[in-house]
Amino acid sequence: MTTAQNKPITLILAVLVTCVVAAAGLAATYAITKDRIAEQDRLAQENSLKAALPDADSFETVTDQAVLADAKAAAGEVQVTGIFRALDASGDEVGWGLRLGSRGYGGYAQLVIGLDTSGSVTGVTVLSHGETPGLGSKVMENKAFLGAFTELPAGFTAKDVKGVDGISGATKSSRAVKHAVE
Repeated sequence: MTTAQNKPITLILAVLVTCVVAAAGLAATYAITKDRIAEQDRLAQENSLKAALPDADSFETVTDQAVLADAKAAAGEVQVTGIFRALDASGDEVGWGLRLGSRGYGGYAQLVIGLDTSGSVTGVTVLSHGETPGLGSKVMENKAFLGAFTELPAGFTAKDVKGVDGISGATKSSRAVKHAVE
């Protein structure tokens, strides 16, 4: 039985072939699943918008670059990843949905915040987060905490938002949600 000698070129070729096969497999998997993943993301966003704006029947994506630039400037360190006009069944505007990325302990949490036409929060939902399971994740799943923002007055200020009690032991995660609402 003959064995290949452990020459550097043999080792390099073995690693190269392995990398090419793995990359081809990942590319094929991505090509097959990318449409399904995009559809799941779209449905999750739509469900979050509906939960944050229960009076809305449909949503229009805001594409006006001036509006998006103003929103990004006003948001500061919070990422604005989408603005949506909320419409009722007759096509009248009932509010806005904001998709925001706010930095918590485990990275950026993707949140959707609903605002009615008076500027009151109608709901806060979480699309995704990377917070610590059992601790920071409590903030993202706690309906009482997320619902507390709907009690803010119309035209609320940062001081009003700071008055919302956070979740004990999850200060950074609580702050992520508060910063997004601010």
